[in-house]
Amino acid sequence: MNPAAKALLAIAATAILPATALATTAPATMCGKSDQVVFSCPLAGSTKTVSMCAAGDVAHGDGRFYYAYGRDAAKPEMTYPAMGREGEFTRTHLTFAGNTGGYAYAFTNAGFKYVVYSVSGSNNLQDGGLVVLKDGQAKPVKQSTCQAGKVTDTDEDALIDATLKWKSDPAIEKNGIPTR
Repeated sequence: MNPAAKALLAIAATAILPATALATTAPATMCGKSDQVVFSCPLAGSTKTVSMCAAGDVAHGDGRFYYAYGRDAAKPEMTYPAMGREGEFTRTHLTFAGNTGGYAYAFTNAGFKYVVYSVSGSNNLQDGGLVVLKDGQAKPVKQSTCQAGKVTDTDEDALIDATLKWKSDPAIEKNGIPTR
């Protein structure tokens, strides 16, 4: 290949590769631009992101929490609850051996239970993901983990305090995060 063709190929590659990478990268959050991230992560092996979000002043009862899932925050594939509706979430504290713990947010919608979880601990352990179960079944129909090192958890005390007011999920409390 002549030097001019090599130079042209190099220029084309630098222009095309970043655009291609952006097209297949999951967004950092599915939360609206003015909303706060409670939990979010791009899912491993996917271009989708799962998020728990807060809109408005949820700490003072003037706002709402919501779940969003998909590839584009402007057009989520799934949002719970639907705009203008009340949702019912649970928050369950998770404890494990070795100074490790976390939480699981869950809700039921259209015959399926959705569980979004985050676990952290010593030695920089950080894990999270999404589990979907059909009502009444213990085996997940979908289980996805977060991309390594890409979990975002809120450190806003007011948001955390608001979620601590939610009921705990008895099944998760008893059995932990459902696995395959």
